[in-house]
Amino acid sequence: MEALVYTKDDSEYEKIRTMLEAEAGLIDVYRDPLNGHNYFSHEYDIVVVALNGARGMELVLEYSRRFDMTLVVWITDDPYFAGTAIRQHIYDFIERPYDDEKLRETIHSVVPRCPNRYKWVFDPSKDKREKR
Repeated sequence: MEALVYTKDDSEYEKIRTMLEAEAGLIDVYRDPLNGHNYFSHEYDIVVVALNGARGMELVLEYSRRFDMTLVVWITDDPYFAGTAIRQHIYDFIERPYDDEKLRETIHSVVPRCPNRYKWVFDPSKDKREKR
């Protein structure tokens, strides 16, 4: 399984990554560099968009349009976007500020719904084992 996280906050990324890895086990979690370039050339199992405003909405809409099997979780501080999230059939909408338990519940429920739940592709760049 593979997940992609969009967030500007390092601690939020670490929290999301840790929860995904704890829940899914064999999962590669990537972070978008937010450098202004969106490639959308790869379909991820889970995409977490933790960005506010139009930037977050743009990413959510584009993933929903291009990749119908990707499960999108949107974290934002604007409740106005909840209607957009519902219309786009994203997996979950989390309004900031949120408690860790809400995020944990969402991750706990999204992982089993992934079509590639038991597929894992080894990424050698993430191998932390000691080279001999």
